[in-house]
Amino acid sequence: MDEYLVSRKDLEKRLRLTRHEMEVAQKLESKLAVARRQLKTAQTDSKKLTKELTKEKNDVENLEKLSITRIIAEIKGTKDKKIKKERQEYWAAQLKCEASEKVIKELEKEINSLLGQRKKSFYDIESEYGQLLQEKEEVLKGQPGKTSQKLLYIAEEKGRLAAEEKELMEAEHAAQNAITSLNQLMETLKSADNWGKVDILGGGLITTAIKHSRIGDAREQIAAVQKNLNSLQRELGDIKKIDPDEVEINIGGLATFADYAFDGLVVDLIVQSRINEAQNRSQNLHGQVESIYCTVYEWRKNVKREMEELDKDKQSLIERSTIDEYQPER
Repeated sequence: MDEYLVSRKDLEKRLRLTRHEMEVAQKLESKLAVARRQLKTAQTDSKKLTKELTKEKNDVENLEKLSITRIIAEIKGTKDKKIKKERQEYWAAQLKCEASEKVIKELEKEINSLLGQRKKSFYDIESEYGQLLQEKEEVLKGQPGKTSQKLLYIAEEKGRLAAEEKELMEAEHAAQNAITSLNQLMETLKSADNWGKVDILGGGLITTAIKHSRIGDAREQIAAVQKNLNSLQRELGDIKKIDPDEVEINIGGLATFADYAFDGLVVDLIVQSRINEAQNRSQNLHGQVESIYCTVYEWRKNVKREMEELDKDKQSLIERSTIDEYQPER
């Protein structure tokens, strides 16, 4: 028999067998997951029942030994009834505990049995199946016809989407950095604002020094914000879906604050108004960047879904397609 045909039949056979193994393993993993959940629940119930058993045992012992509880029961003439009732409750608790222990043992036995049936993990078999699909894909690509054209189209689309996902991830990361630096700036401006109000009311040299220290921190953080916003702007420029002119981001009032805050001729009230302006601008910028982050995040999720759909389409196409029985050129 022709070597190519033998190889083709062998590949198809291995795919069928591995697919069957994967289905069996998946069912096995599902049963294991259920059994493990049941065992966890049974163990939790067992602990509660053990506590209940200990309590009932103590109740019986308190009535049977010389104690205040027993003396009061004897005086009232209810000792025998109480002991009988407590013993019944103790026996009932004991039976529940024993039943619970049996359930746990049975579940442990079931789990061990399922583990014994598992020759390979589902993930190992899935990986093996994926490798066989890749092998068949390469053969199908070499055949003339619609199947190879579809596979080529899927590969091109997957490459395009992968590049888009990379760009979106970079923009997402840049937006996160900008949000972090804006959060730090807003905290510093809030502190500067509080100390500034105290300073205006006559806080003294120490208050003034602390306020200007916070303003100094804010000035450095404004530079970090600008750097991160510029980085975000560049990353957004790489995304084809976005018109860069529509997402122009600049620090505006923050730059004005940085210019004026250290002017020795500026009085405290003007500096305070600049702090307030900077706070408002920071909050507005924070809202803008968060909105951009959410948009980019949703786009990336959609791209990921499209890639997953392409993977499913490709797998289905490869599984359905047959390898032509012809001798390839060597």
